[in-house]
Amino acid sequence: MSYLDRILHDGVDRAGWENARRPVLGASDAAHLAKMSSVDKYLAAKLGHGSFHGNEYTESGHRWEPMMLAWAGIPQNIALFHSPAEPGFACTPDGIAEVHGGRSLRLAEAKAKHLKIVDGPSVSEWRQLAFQFEVLPEATEIEFIWVELDAAGEIRAGRHGEPCSITVRRDHPKILAARAQIMPIAAEVLARLRVALTYERSAA
Repeated sequence: MSYLDRILHDGVDRAGWENARRPVLGASDAAHLAKMSSVDKYLAAKLGHGSFHGNEYTESGHRWEPMMLAWAGIPQNIALFHSPAEPGFACTPDGIAEVHGGRSLRLAEAKAKHLKIVDGPSVSEWRQLAFQFEVLPEATEIEFIWVELDAAGEIRAGRHGEPCSITVRRDHPKILAARAQIMPIAAEVLARLRVALTYERSAA
C-alpha cells in the first residue's frame, strides 16, 4: 500500500479536514504527550468542541510557510495521512517530496519563530517529528525549517532574509527518545478516545 492510499482527507475543505482529524491522534496532538499520568488531560483537550481558528501568529505562519517550503524545494502538503499500522494515528506534514524514484519520502515541517532565536526543534517539536516518522514509515528524513521573525513579523536582520533548517533523520537520538516516550501514551489516549467517541455517538 502506497502512502497515497492512506489519505484520510485531502485537506481542500478545512471543515472536512477537521472532522476527519477528530477521531484520530495527530502529530500536533502527539507534540503534547509528555507524561502517562496526564492521559486524562490529553483526552479532554482532544475532545474539546471549541475550534481554534487562528491568531496573528498562526496567520504569520501561513504567510511564511510557502516561502520556507519553496526555499527547501519541497512541495506543500495539506492532506491528512494515517499510519499503515494504526489507522488512528495520523499527520499532515507541511511538505512532502518523493525521493529515490518514489521509494521513500522527504518531509518538511515549517515553523515561524516570533521574537525567538533557536537552533532547532523544541522538545514538543521533536515529539511532533517523531510521530510523523511513525505515521509515514516511508519517510527517511524531515527537513525542519524555521524563520526567526522580529516584532514587525519580518525575518530578523541578522538572517538576511533567509530561513534556517536542519535535516532530521529517523534514527536521530532525539527522535528515538521521543518515540519511546510518546508512543505508549499515544496508544492509551487513542484507546480512550475511541471509547469516548463511541459513547458520544450512542448518546446522540
